[in-house]
Amino acid sequence: MIPQSPPAHRALLSTIGAAGMAATLLLFGAQGFLQAGGAEPAFDADAAEIQTFFDTRGPELFSAGAYVSLLGLVAFLWFLGGVHALLRHSEEPQAWRSAIALVSGVVFVSTVITSGWELAAIRVEDGLDPQLARFAFDMGNLWFATSWMALGSFALATGWVILSSRVLPHWLGWWAVIAGTGLVAARAVWTTPLWFFPYALFWLWVIALSVRCLRRRTSARA
Repeated sequence: MIPQSPPAHRALLSTIGAAGMAATLLLFGAQGFLQAGGAEPAFDADAAEIQTFFDTRGPELFSAGAYVSLLGLVAFLWFLGGVHALLRHSEEPQAWRSAIALVSGVVFVSTVITSGWELAAIRVEDGLDPQLARFAFDMGNLWFATSWMALGSFALATGWVILSSRVLPHWLGWWAVIAGTGLVAARAVWTTPLWFFPYALFWLWVIALSVRCLRRRTSARA
């Protein structure tokens, strides 16, 4: 049960739905700028391939992509805040799982935001050493892979609350638990393409949850 007035409840559902959709669209849309000039190499690519990747980036497009990614992360923070508020009321008085979900999501954002790719891309015209390019590439990927653990923790905690309450349909809870388990496991094989499946599953869950919240908002208004 969510002890809120209908207007406040609709505002909460609107925030979750809009922020979740915006975060997904911005984060994946940013890849269109970042990948302009060719797809990124595999995580275990050699130094020459990595330098070629940075050499073929347009500094303006890459910076635009990085900025759009930051906007996506900010939108994800709003999504986190909304989900935390929604879950917290179903857990009271001891809302510890929703707190874990919120902290895990914030850790994900703070980890992803530390990538050094943009620094490497804007220094290409000054002459980028292949080993430094490889270091920036590897550090960015390592931080990204490490962030899956935090994202998985968020999904697991959120799924647990959903499954133990009636705040959302249980199928969304199971979806979150499966995606979260996959993200945590993916860190062990982070240099393989297997990570993409739980990562994509998580963001599809974000879309499904966002759509559900927007639909509930419409029905609540009616």
